[in-house]
Amino acid sequence: MAGAWELLHPKLRSALESLGYREPLPVQDLAIPVVLSGYNTLIVAPTGSGKTEAAVLPLVSKMLARQGAGLRLVYVTPLRALNRDVVVRISRIAGAVGLRAAVRHGDTPPAERRRFLSDPPDIMVTTPESLSLLLASTYDRPVWESVRYVVVDEVHELLESERGSELAVTLERLERRAGRPLQRVGLSATLSRRSTEWAARLLGGGRLVRVVEYRGEKKYEISVDVVGGEWDEGTWRRLAERVAALALAEKGSVLVFVNTRSTAEKLARELAEILGEGRVAVHHGSLSRRVREEAERLFREGKLKVLVATSSMELGIDIGHVGLVIQFLSPRQALAMVQRAGRAGHRLTQTSRAVIVTIGNLFEALESGVIAYRAERGKIEDVEPHRKPFDALAHQLAAMAVEGSAATVDEAYELVSATLPFEGIEPGEVVEVARHLSTVRKLRIREDGRLAPARETYRYLYKVSMIPDEVTYTVESIVDGSRIGEVSERFVESITMDEEAGGGQVRRRPVFTLAGRIWEMLDVDLERSRVIVKPVGEAEGRVPLWEGELIPVDYKVAREVCGLLTILMEEGEDRHGLLAARKLGDGVAERILDVLRGTREAWGGPHLSPATPVVEVVGDTAILYVCLGSKGNFALAVLLSKLLERRVGSVVFNYIPYAIVFKGVGAAGRLGEAIRGALLEAKRLSPVERASIIYSAVKRTKGFKLRFVQVAKRMGVVDPDARLTGSMVESLARAYEGSVVERETLREVIHDKLDLRALNEFLEGLRDVKVVVLEEPSPLAKEVASNPYLRRDRATHLKAIALELLIKSKKRSLARRRVLLLCVMCGHAWEKPVSEIGGLGSVRCPRCGRLTVAPLPPGDWGRRAVEVVRKALRGGRLSREEKKIYKEVMDRMALMANYAEQGLARRVAEALSARGVGPATAKRILRNYMISGDEERFYKDIMDAEEKYAANRRYWRT
Repeated sequence: MAGAWELLHPKLRSALESLGYREPLPVQDLAIPVVLSGYNTLIVAPTGSGKTEAAVLPLVSKMLARQGAGLRLVYVTPLRALNRDVVVRISRIAGAVGLRAAVRHGDTPPAERRRFLSDPPDIMVTTPESLSLLLASTYDRPVWESVRYVVVDEVHELLESERGSELAVTLERLERRAGRPLQRVGLSATLSRRSTEWAARLLGGGRLVRVVEYRGEKKYEISVDVVGGEWDEGTWRRLAERVAALALAEKGSVLVFVNTRSTAEKLARELAEILGEGRVAVHHGSLSRRVREEAERLFREGKLKVLVATSSMELGIDIGHVGLVIQFLSPRQALAMVQRAGRAGHRLTQTSRAVIVTIGNLFEALESGVIAYRAERGKIEDVEPHRKPFDALAHQLAAMAVEGSAATVDEAYELVSATLPFEGIEPGEVVEVARHLSTVRKLRIREDGRLAPARETYRYLYKVSMIPDEVTYTVESIVDGSRIGEVSERFVESITMDEEAGGGQVRRRPVFTLAGRIWEMLDVDLERSRVIVKPVGEAEGRVPLWEGELIPVDYKVAREVCGLLTILMEEGEDRHGLLAARKLGDGVAERILDVLRGTREAWGGPHLSPATPVVEVVGDTAILYVCLGSKGNFALAVLLSKLLERRVGSVVFNYIPYAIVFKGVGAAGRLGEAIRGALLEAKRLSPVERASIIYSAVKRTKGFKLRFVQVAKRMGVVDPDARLTGSMVESLARAYEGSVVERETLREVIHDKLDLRALNEFLEGLRDVKVVVLEEPSPLAKEVASNPYLRRDRATHLKAIALELLIKSKKRSLARRRVLLLCVMCGHAWEKPVSEIGGLGSVRCPRCGRLTVAPLPPGDWGRRAVEVVRKALRGGRLSREEKKIYKEVMDRMALMANYAEQGLARRVAEALSARGVGPATAKRILRNYMISGDEERFYKDIMDAEEKYAANRRYWRT
């Protein structure tokens, strides 16, 4: 044996030979001596380089050299699926030298849990959450006293999530329970220099961590394959056919990555039609564990030609050999592209081959090319860690109180402030979070200042997790009540925040694509987890986009795209060469150059520049070309929309990472100069003033309220299983205004949605703004409008659905509904479908024969109304609430009695069966119908009333 393996324990060296290991890989040669020397170590290397063995082999060697019993090595991975793969690899090595490894997480059977306490393994593989709970639940057991080493796998994955924040504190707790310094070893995929430093600090806290970084021989070959130009009806099929052709040209199986779950489902269906059922499977986080594991098994065994996956397959789950990775549309991040490409040619000496299959939209093609270029050269984005996440702190304080690792708030401060996520936290902030937990009865602070569990601490500890909840919202059409599909809670939060943050009196309702059609979001029912929508157009083949799932495009990528555009608009450069280096061939390059030549002619000279951006105005729409990435452009759009209110009134905006589109009602002729003035005003503001304006706008959005509910659950205010009505959310938000809960919500929104650093850098470098007013959009403006990720304004970009089709659908829907009929004279009640209501006989009371019948909804309110009327008939005394109900019943009866004699009983029942339509609104609708006799107008008035009810009441219940 050669290299670093000569340093290992003889027993382990012998076992490695018997297991078929021949010689160490380069990263193992670099890392093993460092780990054997006892250093806390972060090993950074590409996927497939042998990082797991680089960490485990020297630690097993040390365990053999230092005889002992009990649990000595804790191995933490972020996914249970990774646990399964890792424990198999570790068990082979450990078993060969007489050691035992076992998995311990939430799915571990009770018998195995008991065995863990009575006879712990030498090596335990677990998740961050399971480790934290195990420490708390075994506070009176000595199981942790023998631990000497901890390995954290996929540190890069944990760095950007609050799970990493909790793990950083959990490692400190583990060290206190062990009663000695633990050697910490972390494993990470390739990170930027800045992120590597953060990852080392996340792993070690304030301790010295040696970074062993190996970039070496690993090569990436990433090409860009552009299919067609703008989206049309056939684009989806052409893209799927290109993906299928690339897959068939490959001898083995192919892994296809997409950016959203909805795209995964649609592309998998298209590929199955081309390649045949049974040759294609889909893999994403919304699928059950059983379905995902079956897809992994079939792919590993070579029974699938294509596996279509989201980021769920980026981590090192064992799926066997992958010859080629296909990325469907731009990966939006060089870091994501490197990790995804690394699944092909998994071995270090192999070249990882990937193809980005995308469309010819200028921004989409350039973005794909820039990311391919950056990924091959290792120019990847920084991964930002969370800073002072109060919800993670709250959860850890509860755990400390249970296990006694911090007896007082001061001790808790000492423990958490040593970790990266809580660097710079003030003692008063820890006190504030502890007091909050005490207020909501998740923790007790005794008179002597000591922490102790409260009655609800254990439930809170076990029910709450920093893993984002995958709450699903049902999408329902207001036209006929049909179920369209489902969207995630994060999607609802994201789209409502984007659409509403502009503020003002005019707000464009969120629009999104689902089930092949465009839908306008009318409202969100929190209690029933549903979204009410109305159809506004066909999808025209575009991406079924759930923006809430999209990876944001980084400022650095956006800046490079726009830097290219600036150079390409100049004459004399080797422009084809620049584009060829970004993997864009002559055909695509010529189209891009044609767009830019035409734009330069239309603009009459000015070029794109971050210091002097261009505003292009056509009518009441203006495009600001600015490249701050997804988060930076959102922040700038919100800021400008607020500053524009004083100049031109309310505006609405859309944005992509390279442009912001503003539309001003009645602002034609003034919008361009108004945007110029707003930008120069924003430049004069201080960073604090800018942030304050943005925060104020964002806090008013429904997306912020949705995030507030999530944070309130994680901070013990609301039970994780609770369903809240809108009024409850509003009351909670008011009650916790300015609290640690609201501040945590705002912190998360800033981290996830806003890039204030990019915003401030842009405004500080701003010199002037060029305004170009045109009668027709420039070629570049058309590329903005046709970008697949720009939400369309339905008045100009969506194909309207014929009104008569909606009316027919509404008529059928009302006819299917049932109505509860109540005679107010005798109290008899019965149900029948609206379709069976016709002449007078159909609404006479079958018991007393009178025409004193009130049509009621058959739900809870209707049943309550029957009880109230019967109580009144018995001479009972009605409460104030019951009197209101009784009055509405009598109004409904009067409406039916009046119009039934005119042959309109069916119309009364239809109007009163509509959502949110009461007697007053129904009377107005019926009066209009009596005057016009227009049946289409009657149903349209009902639809308008339903829509107004859904849209104008922030939350409503049916």
